[in-house]
Amino acid sequence: MTKQTESESALEKQLKITNTITDNATVAMFMMNDRGFCTFMNPAAEKMTGFTFAEVQDKPLHDIIHHHHPDGTPYPMADCPIDRALPTNNNVRAHQDVFIRKDGSFFPVSCAASPIFENGVPVATVIEVKDLTEEKAAERALRDSEEKFRFMAESLPQMFWTTRPDGYCDYYNQRWAEYTGIPLDRLYGYGWLETVHPDDAQKASNAWNRAVETKTEYQVEYRVRRHDGTYRWHLTKGLPRLNESGEVMMWVGSTTDYHEQKKMVEELVATNEELAASFDREVAASQKAESQRLLLHDLFMQAPALVAIQRGPEHVYEMVNPFYQQLAPGREFIGKTVEQAWPELKGQGFFKLLDKVYQTGEPFVGNEMLAKIDRHGNGQMVDTYYNFVYQAFKEEGRIAGIVTFGFEVTDLVLAKLDNQVKSEE
Repeated sequence: MTKQTESESALEKQLKITNTITDNATVAMFMMNDRGFCTFMNPAAEKMTGFTFAEVQDKPLHDIIHHHHPDGTPYPMADCPIDRALPTNNNVRAHQDVFIRKDGSFFPVSCAASPIFENGVPVATVIEVKDLTEEKAAERALRDSEEKFRFMAESLPQMFWTTRPDGYCDYYNQRWAEYTGIPLDRLYGYGWLETVHPDDAQKASNAWNRAVETKTEYQVEYRVRRHDGTYRWHLTKGLPRLNESGEVMMWVGSTTDYHEQKKMVEELVATNEELAASFDREVAASQKAESQRLLLHDLFMQAPALVAIQRGPEHVYEMVNPFYQQLAPGREFIGKTVEQAWPELKGQGFFKLLDKVYQTGEPFVGNEMLAKIDRHGNGQMVDTYYNFVYQAFKEEGRIAGIVTFGFEVTDLVLAKLDNQVKSEE
């Protein structure tokens, strides 16, 4: 074999390797000559743009896939950094732009352009293009998710917070600053202890440290100083978010003012003790007093916080938290409308309230509202009572759904009614 034949064979082999690489590359590749005409286009580029190489060969590439801005204004070739890479003898790296497909749709891209030299003279440009459609969509989804979380957190009537796995508070909603009068930057970390009554601070701190160490639910009551210096009783609940390995990723919690409810319970307890002392020798009265004490204990220990998200004008459940699920343990919510999930609520006014909040955007605050529900799925209707808020949330400037936040006060209402009957007797 002659040297010329060996050289031609080596060149042919190199061309095959080059073609294999370009044909199988996942990134789109183009080549333009010194006039900006397309002289090469790999399969990934054809798939990305919808054009075949035959359709763009020896034509100005800019005029085919880069001729207008998304707002419809012309994009002169002289202004394009990709087309200027060759005449200015500059490399372009990670340049983000927008290209146009054959069907006329725009799509985001990241580009790199490099001049090719022959005898020191730039004669062509190699362009590598990556379609960023999925990345941009993922970025938008992440932003929407973050904005949705912040909207929900700032819309809650409670003081909402999150912490790092070690218990360091890294987020408070604006309710904290409004209620305590302390700037949020002073509350970060363990600044919340500054708001706790001195007699309750050690108990609150010990309970929090124990929850963080054991990765278990945090629930404690303590007095919080309001901006006017008044201390009011609050119930704080926190839940750890665990990963698949059982490690804590973050904590989420709320601090709820329930000063009036606690005072009411204390009055009921005092009344119950008086009744128990008065009828100490009567078995029936003693049993009744014990029942009341148990009821009051349950009221004290249970402060359920209910959270649900209903999306769209049909109010389709998108999320319910465990406390909400406990309203009807065996019932399915996700993907169902409120009417489908709660058929027994028809005629009780809740559906109209949801419609009104969705249509007007004005929140609705319910106080001790009665709802008759089939809690256990056995056809037996039960009277239940709730303090809650229906709060509309927006996406892209439009109302997208409703956040339900509240807690059940059934036991408290029934206890009030029972005490009222006793007083009348």
